[in-house]
Formats: sequence, C-alpha cells, structure tokens
Amino acid sequence: IGRSLRLRFWRHPGALFRHARQNSLLRNSIFIMETTAINSFFGFIFWLMAAHLFAADVVGLTAALISSSTIVVLPASLGVSGILIQSMPTQRNAEDWSMTFWAGTLTATVLSLALGGATIVVLPLFARDLDSLHKVAYAASFSVATVATTIGVILDNVFIAERAAGNMVIRNTIVAVSKLLFVALFMLMFGANALNLLGAWAVASVLGVGFGTFLLIRRTSPMRPSRMSVLWRTALGHRSRLAGNQLIGMGGALLPYVVPLLVTERLSASDNAYFYTTWMMAGIFLIVSPAVSLSLFAEGVHSPHELLGKARTALGLIGAIIVPCLVGIFLVGGILLSAFGPAYESHGVGLLRIVLVASIPDAITNVYVALLRVQGRLAVGATLNV
Repeated sequence: IGRSLRLRFWRHPGALFRHARQNSLLRNSIFIMETTAINSFFGFIFWLMAAHLFAADVVGLTAALISSSTIVVLPASLGVSGILIQSMPTQRNAEDWSMTFWAGTLTATVLSLALGGATIVVLPLFARDLDSLHKVAYAASFSVATVATTIGVILDNVFIAERAAGNMVIRNTIVAVSKLLFVALFMLMFGANALNLLGAWAVASVLGVGFGTFLLIRRTSPMRPSRMSVLWRTALGHRSRLAGNQLIGMGGALLPYVVPLLVTERLSASDNAYFYTTWMMAGIFLIVSPAVSLSLFAEGVHSPHELLGKARTALGLIGAIIVPCLVGIFLVGGILLSAFGPAYESHGVGLLRIVLVASIPDAITNVYVALLRVQGRLAVGATLNV
C-alpha cells in the first residue's frame, strides 16, 4: 500500500470503505470482521433472551452443550477450510472445482459426525450434568447442530476462497436472527426446557446451510456430486495438506478457549473473571489481523505473483484500523473497565494494555502465516502458530 494511500486513510477514514469497493483484499477483510461482529452481537442477544425466558439451569446446560458442539466443529472444519481456500482458486474447470468442494464437504461432515458421536458417548462419563446427551432427542439435536454448523463454516470459507465474503455476512446474519425467532417460537409451542433451546440453535443452523447453499448455487452453480468412491479418492488426495492446515487453524483458534482454563486452574475463578472480561474487551483488536490474513490467504492463491505486494497492503490495512483504536483504548481503557466495577479496573487495566501491545506482533505473525500457506510451507506455518 502506497504512503499516500496510508495517509489518506488516516486523514479520511471514510476513504477506507470507498476503496473497499475496488479492492477485494480490503472488501473481504471487512466482510470477515463484520461476520464476527454480527455473530458476537446476536450471540449476546441470544443468551440475554435465553436468560430471561429460561431457568438458569436450562441456560447453563444448553451453553455447555453448545460449547461442546463448537469445540467439535473446530477440528472438523478448520483443516478442510484451509484446504479449500488453498485449492479451489487453482482448479482449472468447473468439474475439478466442484469435485474439490464436494470432497471437502464430505471430509468435514464425516469428521463432525465421528467427533460428535464420540462426544455424545464420552462427555457424560466425565460430566454428570451432561448425561442428557445419552437421551435420543438431545443426542439428535446435538448432532444436527454440530454437522450443520460444520457445513456452514465450510460454505463460509468457500465464499472467502471465491473472494465473495459478502455472502458469508448474509448467511451468518440469517442464522443469527433465526436463532432468536426459533427460541421464542419453540418456547411458546413446546415449553422452556433445554431441548427446545438447543433445538432452536440446531434448526437455525440447518436453515443457514440451506440459505448458504442457495447463495453458492446462485454464484457458482457447482456440479452435482460424483460417486462416493470418487469423492473419497479426491479427499484422500488432499490429505497431505490436511494436517498442516489443521494445526495452523487450531493453533490460532484454541488460545481463547485454553487460556481462561489455565488462569482458573493456576490462579483462581476471581482472577479469571478479571482476565476474561479484559480479554473480551481487547478481543476486537484480536479479530482484525486474522480476518485480513485470511483474506490475504485467498488473494495470494488467486494471484501468487502479487503476494508480497498484497502482504504489504494487508499490514498497512491492519495498522490503519487498529493503531488509532489502540491509542484510544490505551487512554480510556481503565474507564471502560470500571463499568464492571472498581476491582475490574484495578486488576485489568495492565492486562488490557499488554494484550493491546501484543496485537501488533500478532498481526505480523498472522500475515506471515498467510504467506506461508500460499507458498505451501504448511509445516513452518503450523509450527509457528502452535
């Protein structure tokens, strides 16, 4: 990105969004960040609504089941998503493109079914409060939600691979709004229990798959899937890329789940309250560079000869977004934390500043990993992320 363009973004932030209309790297980056923001906002509304309509034990059980489902979705989808972004733009014709898409979807579906089934069997053995998973209705809802969410993630990454992440925003908005509608509908029709709350989540996820498929057909018109044996051979042909992309994805995604557990175990639940609140406040800065880097990954596969130039553009874009916000939060972060209480401000303000500073080397690492993925150096990228 040229120096004059950087200065224009700093002096006139609106120029950033006008430029996005012509720049697919910038446009897709904004769409990916917008999707994260929409899911976070409506997720908050979903649980706020559930807290008012359902008993606390129902909300707690459902939250645990959905969290378990989310953990299953990560290993089932992250590696496959990386393969699709790495492979689909390079396919020479519609047949090869469709074969890659269906093989990836098959792989992710099989993984989600296998991991979800294992979770249904094993998890209640270690957590007695989750023994409802051994009931057929709960197990079925859990499985449907897990598989549908996994396929939804695959569709989202196909849109990213095709540099059409606006469809990702539309699909996720439909899912998020549908969850709220189905929660109210199911409670009125069937009662305020955990199965209905989980069922609302599952039905909305299925609706999202249907709508995402419609958007995909409208844009690309994929061919009908081939025989299962052909798809399986195609999937096996990508297995060398699966482990690397899986480790790269898991290395980036697991940190927010693991660190709160470590804080609770090594320090205390109270310390984790201060930590988690501060981490979530700083989280807006930690979604910028992954979004831009994922967009850079897709851009680089489409145009490998422009990779280094696009990487410089990505770094300039990340800086244009996070540096002004970082300065602002550095100045007023303590005041924002005080809204949760004086203890949160005194315990969290130092941590908040550490996380904000860490977002800068985190951005450099994410952009570099995107370059490594485009170049096929997955082992290096996986080692760095892990």
